[in-house]
Amino acid sequence: MFFMNQQRGVPEKKINVGSVAKIGHVIQNDGSFVAVKHVHKIATFIQHWQLRNLIVSPQNNTLIRTKRNALFTYDTKSGVDTCCQDSLPFTPTSIHTKCGFLALGGQIGMLMIKDLSTGWYDIKTAGRGMNNSICLSQHQNEIRMTVCNNNDQTVSVFSVPDMEKIQTLKMPSAINFCSVSPDSKRVLLTNDQGVTYLYTINQDGLYTDSCEYKVSEEPSLSCAWHQTSEMFAVASQDGFVSMYTIHSATRLCQLGSAETRKTKKAPRSIQFSTGPLDLLAYADHVNHVYIVDTRTFETRQIVRLSPENEDHSITGLTFSPNSRSLFVGLEDRLVELQVDVSARRQFGGGQLMPF
Repeated sequence: MFFMNQQRGVPEKKINVGSVAKIGHVIQNDGSFVAVKHVHKIATFIQHWQLRNLIVSPQNNTLIRTKRNALFTYDTKSGVDTCCQDSLPFTPTSIHTKCGFLALGGQIGMLMIKDLSTGWYDIKTAGRGMNNSICLSQHQNEIRMTVCNNNDQTVSVFSVPDMEKIQTLKMPSAINFCSVSPDSKRVLLTNDQGVTYLYTINQDGLYTDSCEYKVSEEPSLSCAWHQTSEMFAVASQDGFVSMYTIHSATRLCQLGSAETRKTKKAPRSIQFSTGPLDLLAYADHVNHVYIVDTRTFETRQIVRLSPENEDHSITGLTFSPNSRSLFVGLEDRLVELQVDVSARRQFGGGQLMPF
């Protein structure tokens, strides 16, 4: 079976690796990787109840977030919060930053690309419906932007900053999230049917041969790459994060939730650390954020961000570029967790860290 590239006519071989078997996995919640450093009184607004990746950190002490139809830059050291883009013609539902640019995706197919150094920006329309996910990446000396449109069930690739369309993929169902590997050789696409597509990026920067991973019977919501570009994680509506490598269809392990309520336990934002820290962070729909040791997947720390009798929605999470801080957004505040590398060598008793 083949897909045809609608823009260039490039054939795309579809290699179905089939369903993966569940693997029993026991993880100890005795990790001590982070501690609360500061609680910042800034708000992040959820524009869509399922899309919760609304904060990014382009620099170590800088956080960019959405707020209704505006964009704010927050200095975590000085506490200064600045509106850097207001009166957007759409409410952002996805955000990404890389290579000095910031990209926003929103409803009615609208998106924005912004040069963070000069302030230049451009607003375009890509498709007819909501842009579920947007991702910036680098191909050789060029910058690319991948846009996943919900209504059209398409994935489009644009050049940046001129916004020339390079490729369009027509998918069987809506893609919820996309992520390009750090080495720019592969891209992950997760969909409503619990399937994750792994595409190869060829020399021309086109998405070609793809493998299918049947991750879950429920929608796959988000995904992330390890810094080696060989391991990746997929978060699903059923409350699990599944780990894979590009070399095998067999799931490495499956990480669950401390939440028992079906509608509250879905992990909606997920990210690996950079450098030698080897950590994975993911957050539930409400209350909990998890930090996992990815060297063994045997140790995890659970941080609860709300009192036991309350539910506080999480709007997203992001490591700082040096991975010394992990920022977790809530609707009324931003929690800054300090990553302690030495704590990875401590082996205390099991813990659920209250906030």
